[in-house]
Amino acid sequence: MKNKQEILNKIELLSKGNEPNFQININDTMAAYQHLEENRSNLTIKILPILGVILSVLSFLGALFLLNILNDKLNLIICGSIFLILSLYCIKKYNAIIIDTASIAFYIAGGWMLIYGFDIHDLNYIFILCFIISLCTLLIVQRHLLSLLNILGIIYSIIALINHNYQNILFITLINAILIITLIYFLSHEAAVLSKRNLISTIYNPLRLGLILATVATTAFIILSHYETYNEQVNNNSFALYILSVLYGFAILWVVYKITSKFEITTSKVLFPTYALLILMLGSTVINPGIACSILLILTCFNYQYRMGLSIGLISLLLSLWHFYYNLTFSLLVKSLILVISGLLFLAIYFVINSNKINNEKI
Repeated sequence: MKNKQEILNKIELLSKGNEPNFQININDTMAAYQHLEENRSNLTIKILPILGVILSVLSFLGALFLLNILNDKLNLIICGSIFLILSLYCIKKYNAIIIDTASIAFYIAGGWMLIYGFDIHDLNYIFILCFIISLCTLLIVQRHLLSLLNILGIIYSIIALINHNYQNILFITLINAILIITLIYFLSHEAAVLSKRNLISTIYNPLRLGLILATVATTAFIILSHYETYNEQVNNNSFALYILSVLYGFAILWVVYKITSKFEITTSKVLFPTYALLILMLGSTVINPGIACSILLILTCFNYQYRMGLSIGLISLLLSLWHFYYNLTFSLLVKSLILVISGLLFLAIYFVINSNKINNEKI
């Protein structure tokens, strides 16, 4: 928003287009926009203080080690507890990106000191302690960056605990399926989730971002695990790979059905080539579920208008395609031909999309 009057005009427009009991808190809205305006700066100005804060925290921790203050386990526990409490207090009391960055750096350092100070040799207890710290912090503070860090900590503490005890990649595949189902559920029920006014609605933005990052990272872990055990006769990683590709395939077909229904596309001339092309593409890349995962994220985030997820999906798709082509056992000439054909296919899709636009459509 450019000025106060423009914000007021927007609020008035929203109020007219809704029911009489629909109300907007003008004071809170103006305060939120004022906070955004005060903290608005270019990317360079934001990055430099963040790097400076991180380096300062690391230098402070290095000084503590050089002074032999942290050689004793009890000192580690005390310093770790102080860092955790101090970081949570600063994040909860102040609302500035520099303080958030410093607090998160101290939070990570404090958590590491606390875990290392307890001198726990059993990994199960370490994962459980990470889970408890992340969950308790999430319940106390719901700021975006820290909530995202804690959500990822909770997810990967569970994954690490299961993988350490069972060492079966099929369980990781099951967790990955739960992650993508949860993501689609929250995106498709966004209005209902935000209207609840509970913990989930408060951490909704970092939650959906954390689910996307966890889905991409877990899929990459399954793919890399498959290539590490490729020559083994009994290979659960291969089963996990194909199961994940099939699950992603069904999810993609379901999302495409939702998109075509949303745009009221019912002609068989459009639906049949679309589904045929999808099935052909998914079948030819079944050995790399990262491609299907990226396509699913792109389509899902496009359908529910989530730009950050769409950007992550596009980056993931490029990396997955690079990994897929790199691991093909074809000659360099065949790989080059595949790349050329893929490029021509994307150009054809771009031409078809742009040729069907009407005059009042904007890019």
